[in-house]
Amino acid sequence: MKHTVAIPTYRRPAELRRVLNAMVMQERPANELIVTMRLDDQETEMVVEEFESVLPIRLETLKKPGVVEAINRILEVADGDIVTFTDDDAVPPPDWARQIVQGFIDVPDMVALGGRDHIYQNDAWVDGEASEVGIVRWYGRIIGNHHVGVGQRRDVDCLKGANFSLRMQELGNLRVDRRLRGTGAQWHWELDLCLALRAQGKRLAYDPSILVDHIIAQRFDEDQRSNFNAQAYENQIHNLTLVLLKYLSPVGRIFLLAYALLIGLSSGYCGLLKGLLLWILRRDGALLKMSASARGVSAGWRSWRYGAVS
Repeated sequence: MKHTVAIPTYRRPAELRRVLNAMVMQERPANELIVTMRLDDQETEMVVEEFESVLPIRLETLKKPGVVEAINRILEVADGDIVTFTDDDAVPPPDWARQIVQGFIDVPDMVALGGRDHIYQNDAWVDGEASEVGIVRWYGRIIGNHHVGVGQRRDVDCLKGANFSLRMQELGNLRVDRRLRGTGAQWHWELDLCLALRAQGKRLAYDPSILVDHIIAQRFDEDQRSNFNAQAYENQIHNLTLVLLKYLSPVGRIFLLAYALLIGLSSGYCGLLKGLLLWILRRDGALLKMSASARGVSAGWRSWRYGAVS
């Protein structure tokens, strides 16, 4: 079984070098390693050249920004029976690739397999335990928890892109929707693939023993994580709304829009009622978040209703 490991990257040479060193140490070496870069990112090319003698590595240059372009290019050119995506700021342990390949051998009808990404952020490891992981409720509420999942391997609705593998034979011509917004991270691309597979009746699984250390690094687009950016926030909500509207039932879509506008689709998002409460409590940025959230939901609905299908 041929295994392709894919690493989209942008302007993170130190982090890329670290993850490539981790790939050199794998007990089960990859048959192919694809790194994507943008035209203005020559540092990435220099790092890849350092590893050409020790890894079966190749570079794919992208003409358009954004992770969606990178993911779709990888899916077009990958030669492996399995393609595994990880982030350039992730560090897989030596048994990572071996566990992934063995997981697909053990479960022949499994199309996608994901694992835990143990997050290091703000000078500390994010610890915790959750048994509910990767669940999408009928009205669009998402329970993620991929970074703190515990227990045995189990079937799920969605996986996380930092530690995400696909059986290519079952994927066919399926690609990520190019209507997803953003110039870099483009949130929820993996949810789009996962829900498309679930809509076809495919089996996805999460195994917390398949682990990467996810050492959160700086981004070089409008989405800066810890610093609120209205455009990035709106883009996130647009993408989530669009993806969910594509796959929910008609009743689920009605509840989705109501819930998204009033409450917010996850604890990190701010609907109208939640925003008003935060404003009353004099929380900074409440009105900005509330406004950006409403714009994102509205834009997501318009993309779903009127936008061309990619």
